[in-house]
Amino acid sequence: MMNDRCVGNINTTDTFLGRSQLRMPYRGFVKSLKVFLVYVSTFCFLATGCEADAENLLSHWDQTLFDRIYDAPPHQEPMWTFMESITDLGDYRGVMGASILLMAYGNESHRETGKLLSSAYMGAGIITFGMKRLVSRKRPLDETLGNPSMPSGHASITFSVATILGYQYPKWRIPFYIGAGLVSFSRVYLGRHYTSDVIAGAAIGTAMGTLVWYKRVALLKWEF
Repeated sequence: MMNDRCVGNINTTDTFLGRSQLRMPYRGFVKSLKVFLVYVSTFCFLATGCEADAENLLSHWDQTLFDRIYDAPPHQEPMWTFMESITDLGDYRGVMGASILLMAYGNESHRETGKLLSSAYMGAGIITFGMKRLVSRKRPLDETLGNPSMPSGHASITFSVATILGYQYPKWRIPFYIGAGLVSFSRVYLGRHYTSDVIAGAAIGTAMGTLVWYKRVALLKWEF
């Protein structure tokens, strides 16, 4: 009888400890995410302040680089067509489709990669969307505010993907980052973004990819 109670108590204690251990990675992930969001929010306010004084600070530097990189009409071929093809690699729909295919039809390693990619680019996308609305910066060739320019969504998505794939396949890390850099460069070359837009997007994507990778143990326990 006493032994049964002891066993019961031990099992109850083990179960409680097991649940506590399961919660710890999630708490760590949430804490890291909060710290990351604080830094991002601070950057947003700084960017908003720079934008308010753009004539003397950010705008002059950005406009100079933009004028040097942007291929104004008449466009140079075949470079323009090549850059249009490169920039499509940063479209979120392509990354989403690749992640779904990996999770649905890949082996265990591929499914894990698909989950991490999904977590990274969705996290980067949410932060990018929020910053766009907060900063509300016009695109270089737009006269009115349409889809805000800062930060670049293509840059944040491609760098989040490059970061995850670089950790997953270290031998290919440099080519992955070169590809992300080309997509980001194409956004300026095609006149869609200023240089600071793609730098901000690259920082968000790299940070989110790194955060997701170091919290992958917790993330991979989620079923989605």
